[in-house]
Amino acid sequence: MAAVLSVAPLFGLVGFALHTLWVVTIVVLALGLGYVLANARQDRREIIEQREEDAERTP
Repeated sequence: MAAVLSVAPLFGLVGFALHTLWVVTIVVLALGLGYVLANARQDRREIIEQREEDAERTP
């Protein structure tokens, strides 16, 4: 019984730490995905603008 009561707080702290890491991981993944999507959108805009400039230059 004493062993269980000694190990229970340890498991509780480990579980809390892992839960916290999951939250941090989800936030980091969301930020990374947002950056990737924003970068892809900017790339598409640059391609469209370049095509428009090329169309204006070509007689």
